[in-house]
Amino acid sequence: MKENPCPSKIDEQRFQMAVMCLALGRAKTAVKADILANGQKLGQFSCREINERREAYFAANMEELITQALVDVWRIPEFARHQRQ
Repeated sequence: MKENPCPSKIDEQRFQMAVMCLALGRAKTAVKADILANGQKLGQFSCREINERREAYFAANMEELITQALVDVWRIPEFARHQRQ
């Protein structure tokens, strides 16, 4: 009898971190796109200013960002094998 190579439980902490990384990354991308769309240059803003804007964008769009991130994280092979059929 072969052993199952994948653990029976998902690593919840790793899953949550993957979701948050994707969601916050998308928020930062949206902030940068907004800056450029307004005819400004990213170099006009410090990392702190961009991150503050990212946090505000994330707070305002949290549900949508997390929902999108969840869909994508479930596609990662490490997590996909745990998803219920």
